[in-house]
Amino acid sequence: MKTIFKYLLGAALTTACAAPSSAAETADGGNGKLTFLLTGASFSVPENGWFEIGCEDLGAEAVNKAVSGEAIYHTARRMNLGTFYTPEELDNIDVFVIGHVHNQNVANEQWLKENWEDYTNIASTTDYSVAYDYVIKRYIADCKALKDNPESKYYGTEDGKPVKIMFCTHWHDSRTTYNPAIRKLAAKWGFPLVKFDENIGFSRLDAATPEEQPSLRFAHDTETIGGVKYGWHPLRGSNSYIQRRMAQIFVEEARTYLGLDVPFDYALTPASPLVVKGETARMLVNFKAGHYPFSIDGNAITTCPYFWEAENAQNDVTFNASSVLDANGTAAASGSAKATVMVADKVIPCSYDSFVHQAEQSKGHADAQTLDLKNGDGWSRRIYVTFPLADVPDDAARIGIRLYYESVVPGKLNNENRPLDGIETLELGGNTSTYTANLSWDNHHNHVFEPVTSAQLTQNMLESYVGWDVTDFVKDKILEGASNVTFRISTPYQWRALSRFTASESTSNPGKGPQMLIAFPRGATGIKNSFVPAKAITVNGLTINNPAGEHVSVISVDGRTAIRSSETAIDLSALLPGIYIAVAGNESVKFVIH
Repeated sequence: MKTIFKYLLGAALTTACAAPSSAAETADGGNGKLTFLLTGASFSVPENGWFEIGCEDLGAEAVNKAVSGEAIYHTARRMNLGTFYTPEELDNIDVFVIGHVHNQNVANEQWLKENWEDYTNIASTTDYSVAYDYVIKRYIADCKALKDNPESKYYGTEDGKPVKIMFCTHWHDSRTTYNPAIRKLAAKWGFPLVKFDENIGFSRLDAATPEEQPSLRFAHDTETIGGVKYGWHPLRGSNSYIQRRMAQIFVEEARTYLGLDVPFDYALTPASPLVVKGETARMLVNFKAGHYPFSIDGNAITTCPYFWEAENAQNDVTFNASSVLDANGTAAASGSAKATVMVADKVIPCSYDSFVHQAEQSKGHADAQTLDLKNGDGWSRRIYVTFPLADVPDDAARIGIRLYYESVVPGKLNNENRPLDGIETLELGGNTSTYTANLSWDNHHNHVFEPVTSAQLTQNMLESYVGWDVTDFVKDKILEGASNVTFRISTPYQWRALSRFTASESTSNPGKGPQMLIAFPRGATGIKNSFVPAKAITVNGLTINNPAGEHVSVISVDGRTAIRSSETAIDLSALLPGIYIAVAGNESVKFVIH
């Protein structure tokens, strides 16, 4: 079988300083997590993604207070007014990240004062050096003052809360005033610097001509510095190459600074758990921590997620990585060493498909050519797909459903056309209700859906299938005597892109409507047994066993989240009687409390 590697794009790191050896030693409130607070402007707002991705990889809470169009002196003014953070927020902050990177000299000492109280004009200053100095000194003073606050966990300590601050360079090296200045400031205070400019993977000096500045290819707009046009704002979204690279640089700096154990690792997730014979099997590889570029069995990988593909699948395809390394030659800690995409023995088309549209509240879309998905801006859409169960065997090895990702209409951000090429989480809920052409936004809340699982969607998956493993859910419904199952596909994010999937009525993509794929048991036929990963979570009486410390949500059938925990043994004794779903990553377990 021929295996095809497709290359997209990826990141690196540096720095030092000492601190605790684990997140739990400095995390707030006993939840075992560090909390990072970020202040900044348009390069740092959540729509970018680097800070949130980085905190997720660190297992930390991300508190993002960046505001587009603002500067460091806006943060200083809020601190002066006492509105930048509450006492409770300050108590819980472990690391303060300053991401204001305007091309200003932030190391000019001409107007600096000895103490933060000496700045009498902070409410009106626009001096970047003064504002940086005030923010740093005020934060240090606020941390120390917690020793005198009876409500603080640092009350009665000798020095209050330990001060941990991180600075950031601009995302590349075009800002020749700011980048050297922030290095001087980092050296002066002894705080670590997230050196995006050194580790982003390209330099302004690489350009043969001004028109070939490498930053231009990673930005959605431009700015001119010294007569040269550079990329200004990096492409946004959590699947954007540049945001993921920035996240990796941030993670490595934070890991080194805090002495955290963040091992390089990876996970394999099928784009669709089953394919039809002769199709391409696709596996998503998600890397965590480590140094770009990565490699799988010697093949350089510079993107995350990375699509590992096997063309013309004739039998089940097991993706087995014997060697996964980062740029330093560090081997992955454990990872999902192998995972299998199965070849279907039976394909069942849907018996009903439609979507509901928030802006067309009373209209049905059962005869539409596409199934539309979106969330946000008052134009949200959700997809509904029904499958009959009469021909589904009780002993199926794997059952999956899938949709064909036909097209995407890029959305807007703050009324500006910007490519939001990020990972979308597609949440799958299920029930056994029967729907008609009258399904609309007005009545779509009439039926309760159990959470089933989720899948990832990126724009790199256009013109291919995205699928969900629904084996356990479907088998449970068969045992309950159901004649059909309906799935609802939605997304939790305010993602303004409109994703369109092929409907069963499509005349432009006939035969690519929603499908249920079934693989029969392997063994006696000579086909090797399928790879079945061990369960991440199990329910035993009034305890969820969670040996890997996964982030688990326990959800009632009416959609309420009753418990969120990462403990290895999660106590369920406080739950009221009823049916619940425990969700960890792409896995879900249904259980009943009597």
